[in-house]
Amino acid sequence: MQNIKFLTRIPTGMSYLLHREHNWGQPIFFTIETINTCNFRCVYCPQSDPASHFVNGQGTMSFENFKAIVANLRSAFNVGIVSLHGDGEPLLNKRLEEYIAHLTGLGICVTVASNCSLISPDRAKRLIASGLRLMATDFCADAALYERLRVRGKWQATLDGMRNMLQAAAEAKADFRLVIKDFATQNCPPEQAGPIMKATRELFPQERDRVTVMPIYFHNALGESLVNLNESPAANPMAVYTLCHQPWVNFTVDYAGRVIGCSRDLRSEHVVGNLLEQPAAEIWNGPRMLNLRHALVSKRPQDINICSKCDAPWHGSYSGRTAAAKIRSFFFSRVWKR
Repeated sequence: MQNIKFLTRIPTGMSYLLHREHNWGQPIFFTIETINTCNFRCVYCPQSDPASHFVNGQGTMSFENFKAIVANLRSAFNVGIVSLHGDGEPLLNKRLEEYIAHLTGLGICVTVASNCSLISPDRAKRLIASGLRLMATDFCADAALYERLRVRGKWQATLDGMRNMLQAAAEAKADFRLVIKDFATQNCPPEQAGPIMKATRELFPQERDRVTVMPIYFHNALGESLVNLNESPAANPMAVYTLCHQPWVNFTVDYAGRVIGCSRDLRSEHVVGNLLEQPAAEIWNGPRMLNLRHALVSKRPQDINICSKCDAPWHGSYSGRTAAAKIRSFFFSRVWKR
């Protein structure tokens, strides 16, 4: 089965490596945002300034629209993994377990990225029972650093939420993983990052086999991060352009059913279609998506509103800073093989 999944990704990978604007393959990752509200005001997130952030609306995707969107995607693509998050905190959607269970019933692996602050023991049991396979979060063993970056967040409450998930998974003997991107590794040399991540991993002594701790890489996505934790492209004349992978591997849907060109387009500023109005296949290689890929292939990110403000073309991203690193991330990441 893993070999079949790998083979289906080859046309997508080749389209990216050969800089083809018309993608020969299908998306590898699907993201559906069911809610775009958050209970935190992290210093690195555009939600820290809600007055100017929600220029394209705020709301929750209805379960009926969700099912229609999933059906549309499955009519065009082999949907294997769906991430139920986007601009907001997904657990603020009180019915999130129903959305997860719907996908699980279709044989789809479901993941979320959460701040893990809203996970009571009972909620953890319901999330595990619904079929949730992976939860990702930003965290660290340094409580003071965590609470400085995660405004409104409480370190202990977040740790308790993660432990609740792990305990529920252990009790249910469920196939579940927790992935932590460690705040404290930002800009750390490799020899220093190892001990830092070890300290975070040791917070979960009973469930180490379910916990993956990774180094974090912040970049000023779309120019909207309120705290830019990396140097700007202009400050580094030796920066080398790297082709962004987003329009070749990701298919991202916001709470209103709009398809956006990048999973980091948190304000839905570059809409390429709407799954409540158009077939998914029509959008994937439609004119707006082709135009986006063309601008990036031509090394003209400045021609696209969201790309012109982003440092990823010059610094890479969390998926890698070279084409080879990104391909390894797409195809060989041990986190996604489960």
